[in-house]
Amino acid sequence: MAIAHFTLSGGDVAALEAVGLRLGGLRYTSALSTRSRIEFPTSIVSPVPPDAFLDVGAFCSLGGASLNNARFGRYCSVASGVTVGAHEHPTDWLTTSRTAYYPEVHGWDRAMLGEAAAGVHTRVRPYLTSCPTTSFGPDVWVGQGAFVKAGVSIGAGAIVGARATVLRDVPPYAIVVGTPARVVRLRFPDAVVERLLRVEWWRYSIYDLFDAPFDDIGAALDRIEDLVARGAVRPYEAPVIGPAELADPAALVQALTPAVIAKAS
Repeated sequence: MAIAHFTLSGGDVAALEAVGLRLGGLRYTSALSTRSRIEFPTSIVSPVPPDAFLDVGAFCSLGGASLNNARFGRYCSVASGVTVGAHEHPTDWLTTSRTAYYPEVHGWDRAMLGEAAAGVHTRVRPYLTSCPTTSFGPDVWVGQGAFVKAGVSIGAGAIVGARATVLRDVPPYAIVVGTPARVVRLRFPDAVVERLLRVEWWRYSIYDLFDAPFDDIGAALDRIEDLVARGAVRPYEAPVIGPAELADPAALVQALTPAVIAKAS
């Protein structure tokens, strides 16, 4: 996986937040997969380990979680204390220890072998499923303290209850709770879920949809479907930021002008 490096100072974080990108969680990350992408605007307060893959849609609020190799659709909300994409360990190898496939862990390879450590690295068997990408559809809410296993897929509109332990995929608009997490109900009747998935309201900026009464799901869908059918709204074409842009935060701040944002929706 190709990696790109960047540095964000406290001043850079403050300047980006002033224009709609809250990226304090990336201040100490220093490197991300070159495939990583962040749509504008979004908030990533959650810490992200160096070299991770991160794909975050617009209007997300990712606060206080531990994130690794994760993809989030637009309008996702993640509470504090959440763990997403924790590294797995091999259960059918000689040992479950990371030293078997990551001998440089904690610098032990050099401490034990010195210059001869290079010879160990040539004999390492890769553990390719250590941290598969975890995927969240749009408008997913993950409650405080939940654990989401690496590689799981959470469907659009789903809710993960506080302290839930998610070990398998979650259907769209399902509410899951418990350990292991189980579906207790859908947020809406099947017919409403079908309409939500068909109209894909998250393709649009919510700021273009405020004529819809959000607190009345049927009326809101009626209004949004009408706006879409008449061409009164168009999909939001979010500015996309990657590690290359993060490497020059001053230029990024200058690029996110009101004219650029207005053109996107």
